[in-house]
Amino acid sequence: MLLRQMKYFLAAVYCKSFNEAAKQCFISQPSFSLQIKQLEKELGVKLINRNNCNFSLTPAGEKFYEPCKRIVGDVQNLMQNMQHFAETNQVPSYIIGCKTGYNICRLLNVINMLNKNSETYHLELLYGDHEQLLTMLANNEIDMLITEDREADDNFLAGELLEIADLCICVPKHSFPPEIKALHISDLSEQTCVIIANRDYVMQEQEYYAKLLGFQGSFFTARDIPTALTKVIDDKVKSFLPVTSNNDAPYYFSNFTRTLPLLADNEPVEIYYNIFGKRIIPTVR
Repeated sequence: MLLRQMKYFLAAVYCKSFNEAAKQCFISQPSFSLQIKQLEKELGVKLINRNNCNFSLTPAGEKFYEPCKRIVGDVQNLMQNMQHFAETNQVPSYIIGCKTGYNICRLLNVINMLNKNSETYHLELLYGDHEQLLTMLANNEIDMLITEDREADDNFLAGELLEIADLCICVPKHSFPPEIKALHISDLSEQTCVIIANRDYVMQEQEYYAKLLGFQGSFFTARDIPTALTKVIDDKVKSFLPVTSNNDAPYYFSNFTRTLPLLADNEPVEIYYNIFGKRIIPTVR
């Protein structure tokens, strides 16, 4: 039973009309009727008699009305009290931008590090790609940014190292023999590199990965990780997805993909993850 359905029931009793009650609740009359029917179904009783212009409560409806009115009133009072409490006990609020695909467990470790401070504050997480979040940080739309360190980042950033992650390549499970335990970029020269990027920053992401990987082939841009991995496992076009070792998303597709380390000069390719910001929470060192 939903609070919304209880409010609809009270509105129907007050208006003695589903049509007028639906208008007051800002939904269509068919949707309003459906919510009342679902409420009646869950309660196992009919609450309202409605035949043409005749509107009345059933005995069950009469019994339900007063408790329903009291519960809805109590919840509304509680919400008002909580809103008043929030207004009079505001705590600092920080928005952390995070590179799409960053491992949620490691992100929680960062938050736990921030929470060591005795000060109470609210944290909000916002995911996106590097250039998109960098622009938001420059415009003061977010307070901090967790992303890889790129040489071209502007001088306004103040940041420090969080971790070093190996760069890996996610490929279809049967695209390489089982004995292959690592890849060189030359192994992927005939394939398409799948990247995740906001459409406004596609060129910047392609340039970054082309330079990082030394890759001269074609790119495919996906809007999110599931779309990117779906592209990778599509046998029509051989594709690969660059991911870091701190990214756990490919493992949810482990029945279809393998994630292999990428080597350059027989050494792992490393990505440096920093936390950047112009407004740093106290005790973040």
